Amino acid sequence: MDMKIFKKLSNDLTKLLESGRDYNVLIEVGQMPIYDEYDIKKISVTNISVVIFEIIINIILFDKIDAPTVLDLLTAANEFGLEELFDTIQQHLIKNHAPWMRNNFVRIHKISFKNEKFIYLQNFCNVIINNYPSIIFDSEDYVDLSENILVSLLKHDNLNVDEGKIWNHVIRWGIAQNSNLDPDPKRWSNENFLTLKNTIGNGMPHIRYFHINNEDIIDKLYPYQQIFEPSLWKDILIKLAASNRVIASTILPPREVQNDNSFYSMRKKTRECFNQDKFLDAFELYEKILANSQHSTQDLISASTWDLSNRTFTTEESKDLIIILYKNTILSSLKLNFNYLGGFERLEEVLYKNTTLTSLEINFPEIEFDILENILCNNIALNSLTLNRFEFGTYSMRILLDALCKNKFTMLSFLSLESCNYFSFKTTEFKKKCDDNIRNLYIFEDELIDALSMNTTLTSLNLKGNYLKCDEGKAIANALCKNTTLIFLNLENNNLGLEAAKAFADVLCKNATLTCLNLSNALLDDISNYEDNNEDDKNDTNVGLEEIKAFADALCKNITLTSLYISKNELGLNGGKAMADVLCKNTVLTFLDISENKIGPDGGKTLADALCVNTTLTSLNLRNNHLGLEVVKAFAEVLCKNTTLTYLNLAYNISYDNSNNDNFGSEGGKALADALCKNTVLTFLDISENKIGPDGVKALANALCKNTTLTSLILRDNQLESEGGIALAEVLCNNTTLTSLDISNCQLGSGGGKALSNALCKNATLTSLDLQGNGLGEEGGKAFAEAICKNTMLISLSFQYNQLGSEGLKAFAEAICKNTKLTSLNLRNNHFKSEEIKAFEESIYNNTTLSYWDLEDDEEEEYKEY
Repeated sequence: MDMKIFKKLSNDLTKLLESGRDYNVLIEVGQMPIYDEYDIKKISVTNISVVIFEIIINIILFDKIDAPTVLDLLTAANEFGLEELFDTIQQHLIKNHAPWMRNNFVRIHKISFKNEKFIYLQNFCNVIINNYPSIIFDSEDYVDLSENILVSLLKHDNLNVDEGKIWNHVIRWGIAQNSNLDPDPKRWSNENFLTLKNTIGNGMPHIRYFHINNEDIIDKLYPYQQIFEPSLWKDILIKLAASNRVIASTILPPREVQNDNSFYSMRKKTRECFNQDKFLDAFELYEKILANSQHSTQDLISASTWDLSNRTFTTEESKDLIIILYKNTILSSLKLNFNYLGGFERLEEVLYKNTTLTSLEINFPEIEFDILENILCNNIALNSLTLNRFEFGTYSMRILLDALCKNKFTMLSFLSLESCNYFSFKTTEFKKKCDDNIRNLYIFEDELIDALSMNTTLTSLNLKGNYLKCDEGKAIANALCKNTTLIFLNLENNNLGLEAAKAFADVLCKNATLTCLNLSNALLDDISNYEDNNEDDKNDTNVGLEEIKAFADALCKNITLTSLYISKNELGLNGGKAMADVLCKNTVLTFLDISENKIGPDGGKTLADALCVNTTLTSLNLRNNHLGLEVVKAFAEVLCKNTTLTYLNLAYNISYDNSNNDNFGSEGGKALADALCKNTVLTFLDISENKIGPDGVKALANALCKNTTLTSLILRDNQLESEGGIALAEVLCNNTTLTSLDISNCQLGSGGGKALSNALCKNATLTSLDLQGNGLGEEGGKAFAEAICKNTMLISLSFQYNQLGSEGLKAFAEAICKNTKLTSLNLRNNHFKSEEIKAFEESIYNNTTLSYWDLEDDEEEEYKEY
């Protein structure tokens, strides 16, 4: 959007930040004054952050700021009395962040009435309350509504929400007001029911009980029967048994529920136009959808984020795209990879003038980089640029590095150059043409140092998979010693070698801004270097010990890096011990990925010991390190003592020789089960591919019935069989915290499937379930379809490779018509016929929540039996 310096805002305010001399007002923000040596007069507004104040002073582009910050900006402008900003900020919020505002309606409503001049926000809230009150119940913070507003909403006849759902919302609101109430009423005392009754008592008379369907009366009202007056509950039961019977209670009229088929039809038509490359039609439909105040966050994402990769456009389709970019007011993210576009010159012109795109991913044969540079340097809103697999030449690379060095991309903060051919091309040409390419070989090192040293906007750089070798790695490390803005660097899948590890040790000692570094599969030399080593060197466990130790020593001293990825680097036992030393001494690292490093049992044991001392690490990935049973037991002990680790991945940690006596197996499962009974912080656990078996999972299931913190559990590929499925069904019936469960390829069979589907009918917390490859068959499909008719929490379900059959698919179609929560359904590789897929898609036409479904088969995929 166009911005201007407002006349009434004092130009002297910016000078206050430069010097306090000659000004008689000092504005103090945050917890400390920016300047306090010229303490003449102060306006102290310490609740306003320094960041918000700088935004106000510099009047930066709103497009760079997220919605919560813009709202904070409005609050700060109100405290400073900068009235001329009020309208601009409010209009920007409504135009660009309406879905977020609806999802945070209560917060917006409270702020809108802090100042009578927040007219736009007040109108926004009043329109929703009067015309679309159902949106309030869909907001993320509706439980923060005041009682008065909740009661006034319940009086509305046009809530456009099923009465059973309204009851659920009221119950959730009531429970949220009382932190001592367990979400499960089965665990309540009489006093708990009385507390709820007193909390929602003023709203209860406005519920239309006699328009709630029979199933909801049993499933939703019955658990709370104690809060009803006896006469009212009696009348509800009478109407349930004999709908024509006269009762004494007042029967309120049914609410108006509008038919929104036309709106959802528009969504479907938009998807069809987009898939058929009718971009102009799709764009116009998106504009109509976003003009409707009921549009969702997903609608905004779909309208503003377009991926047009791998499409061949006709001249007419290219013209449509050009028209859209000319008139565009909503498109902010565009991907154009491997496209063939007619009339590229006009597209270049339109991209050159475009001011709304903030994210661009582009790579196709018709574009030269110097043309792209003109587009980028003039597109002032662009902050994310992806040029993955771009075919750079030496000249193109020079242009890019020079632009970065001179800060020509004024807003660019994210740059991805993954798998670009420039670096491999350079090496190949070096072998062919010595003279010319010896000179070119050093272009990258020198100019990259200058670019990273002098660039002041880039915060994230992705150089994954670029055949970078030791010299390039050292060049990057040298640049980082001078860079003061980069916080994320990805060098995964390169051949930097162990010498580069020493160079990055220097970075860790000198750089004060980098917080995330990815060196996965990057510290090994390429195969040609290994060929120069003799066999003894290859098997020597001390090879690279000096470099690894230097890197680890630097990590012990570093105080800024919080995330480190060093998987697939063959660190071995010495690397494991070095990282254990880091965990004992480093006090800032919170995420560590050392998966697939052949650490082995001894290295694993030292890491477990270190975690008993460490108090900062929250996430640890040790996948595929051949740890074996004894180390798993050691980590179980860690979980009993450590109070900070929330994420642990121990997947695929069978012993080196795959012998049963040292495998993770059921004994490892039992050890972890004991730990989960005691641990109160772990939220994510991955123990897939560990031969846990039925006995191990039974122990884990018993533990999960007691555990109250774990939210995600991955058990795939563990041969749990029917017994394991039955045990996990008990978990779903009793556990109230688990939200994600992956039990794919576990040979659950019909018995396990049936138990799990029954449990899913009762579960009220699980949002994601993966049942891929369990041989559940057509009957299992029907059972789970019935379950999602009753379940009101599940958002994502994967049912791939389960021999679902046509009847199973029909059952899912019928269930989707009733379900209002599921957004993702994966039925891939169940070998449906094209007419069955078409019938499914037609039957779910009126579903308003399912946004992703997949019924296709992998190409040339053989049918899998499980």
